[in-house]
Amino acid sequence: MSGEEGKAGASGLDIIRKIIGERELRGFPARIILAGAVVLAFIEIFYVTQFGLVLHRFLAGFGLELPPFYKYPDIFFQLYPAKAIILGLIIGGAFIIYPFSREKGPYDRVPIVDYILALIAGASPLYVVYLYVKYKTVEFALENLTLFDLAMVLIILAALAEATRRTLGLLLPAIMAIFVAYGFLYAYTHPPLGVEGLQVFRRLVSGFISQNQGFLGIPLTVMVYYVFIFLFFSSFLDKLGVGKYITDLMTALFGRRPGGPAKVAVASSGLMGTISGSSVANTLTTGTFTIPAMKRAGFPPEVAGAIEPVASTGGQLMPPIMGAAAFIMAEFVGIPYAMVVIAALIPAVLYFYSIYVFVDKEAKKRGLKGLPERELPPTRPLLRKIYYLLPIPLILIGLLRLAPQHAVMAGILATVAVFVFDKEARPLIKYAVLLSMAAAIGLSMSVVGMGLAQALFFAGGASIIIGLVAGGVFKDFKDLLKAVVAAVEASYRSSIPVFLAAATASVIQSMITFTNLHKTLGDALLALSMGILILLLLATAVFSIILGMGVPTTANYIITATILAPTLEGYLRSNLGYEELAASLSAHMFVLYYGILADITPPVALAAFVGAVLARADFWKTAINATIYGFAKYILPFVFVFSPVILLVTVESWGFQEILRLAYTIGAVLVIIHVASSGFVGWLWNTRIENRFLRGLMVVTSIAAVTTHPIPVAAAILSYIISLVYVKRLARQR
Repeated sequence: MSGEEGKAGASGLDIIRKIIGERELRGFPARIILAGAVVLAFIEIFYVTQFGLVLHRFLAGFGLELPPFYKYPDIFFQLYPAKAIILGLIIGGAFIIYPFSREKGPYDRVPIVDYILALIAGASPLYVVYLYVKYKTVEFALENLTLFDLAMVLIILAALAEATRRTLGLLLPAIMAIFVAYGFLYAYTHPPLGVEGLQVFRRLVSGFISQNQGFLGIPLTVMVYYVFIFLFFSSFLDKLGVGKYITDLMTALFGRRPGGPAKVAVASSGLMGTISGSSVANTLTTGTFTIPAMKRAGFPPEVAGAIEPVASTGGQLMPPIMGAAAFIMAEFVGIPYAMVVIAALIPAVLYFYSIYVFVDKEAKKRGLKGLPERELPPTRPLLRKIYYLLPIPLILIGLLRLAPQHAVMAGILATVAVFVFDKEARPLIKYAVLLSMAAAIGLSMSVVGMGLAQALFFAGGASIIIGLVAGGVFKDFKDLLKAVVAAVEASYRSSIPVFLAAATASVIQSMITFTNLHKTLGDALLALSMGILILLLLATAVFSIILGMGVPTTANYIITATILAPTLEGYLRSNLGYEELAASLSAHMFVLYYGILADITPPVALAAFVGAVLARADFWKTAINATIYGFAKYILPFVFVFSPVILLVTVESWGFQEILRLAYTIGAVLVIIHVASSGFVGWLWNTRIENRFLRGLMVVTSIAAVTTHPIPVAAAILSYIISLVYVKRLARQR
């Protein structure tokens, strides 16, 4: 990297650091965060995923009479209060990691007041545990809640709002405050018969701490039950080298192609996926490396800064490790997460294929070449280490056949195993460590009598313990110890913004349902669209993008799924006769896609803004390019509605007719991608196309083909053929 680019990158990172806002902690505050990470990981893995139960069963199989340490203490680790404890850890960590202001320094020093606030705010959700002990139920009787109880609930809300503001910015907690205020106003103006005065206040506030509402509602339950364990796995992939291997492999395979670094960014994002729930964080993490490489390859800054956020936002849609919102979708729609993975697979592959096509044509149009050989990692050594990819297909297969926690632990087992296998260490020690992991599987099945799924789950947890012990005892494996500890800490850090977004959005969701606002807005949406499907879809798309501006994907999806998805789902069922699953999944996938699109759609486009800063490019040019390169994400949601067969699980039984319909739908999307990319980029069959009318014709006909009706699809193909004949004839004349 040149000195100028290095300075630009450093300057860009300084700006991004203010946007993201994390402190770089050392010493005592770093040890606090590590301690919080260990406690959170222990609660989540030992109790929530019930690894303690499996460990107790394993030890009991060898005649070790131990106390039933896997059992939850009478109150403390029942799920409801456990969520409050975990939320307290998340809030407390936010006050240590994120400063009060992102503009004022000293930036990395944690002032005494933040320690005090972290203690008070982090402990505030524990009052819910006290209430649970006091009333022995989560269904708190209104008359039992004292004024002090109600005041403490409001303090918890304030702590949640401030932690969210520090972590994610002002917008989301401001929206929460508006909805809470609206909820109080609604409660006083619409009291139930016989309920008035303080009882109205109690009725509303009790909803903030009930089982399925407020900040401990379904979204946080999903975070605690499912999302954390996937974040844990994702951190292991990163810290134990699988992520780096994927990037190196994609660089070796695609780096020498025209516009190689851009294709590497697309392929790496598609293969790795993410569950961070933040397009901004994804862009920052990978864009720090890929954007300068794209600029060195010849891409203009506004193009390099656009490609990375487009690829990064797609990571939340690519199975098997999708965005956190996908887990909430499974809960809202009422289907297993494995079905969401299956439904998302073909659209995600088509999306990344579309980005690749756009990038390829952009590179060829500009006459760009790939990376020089000296910058390419050697391919053969990387292919010999293809076993590094084992965790990804393993977890994909596991998700389709096993419980999520079993699949994730099997993936962690594979991740640790490939790290140890690839390690340059004394053979005796290396194979002893590997044999101990294999023994965990064999003994749990043969001696204890566990099934394969539970044995893999146990061996996955055991591999973490084995890694820590091996790293502490053998010098050859010190880096394994450091990697495991770093993965535990990274999972805690990455949990904070996702959990806070879910808890805050859950409060908003509870206020929306409490006030029946979702029905009111749904009726207004239908009236606005006049009952015409295409207008309803356009209105839903626009509102989803507006609601997603500046709001993390997880929170955005919870809000749009509450307000917009039911209206669209009801229309599809009543007007088009869709089956329940097809209508529900199409509607929820529609709002999820368009909510994510807010991160690359002007005027806010936070992910595109980060890409522009890292590339030192003009924001508007970058955001417009991101909108163009992300074209497939704008059209695929319409395909979900007009041809839900592309979601696979919406078909009850597969026959020749259904397979033919699926093949036609995929073919129609491929036509749209190729015709639109030629029109937008101005490159057609190795020939530049300058005629704006023909380019516009291809764009318009491809957009019209989103209905997948044969006539507009044929019109798109015809516009492509006409343009091809024109450019070839023009080329011969020259």
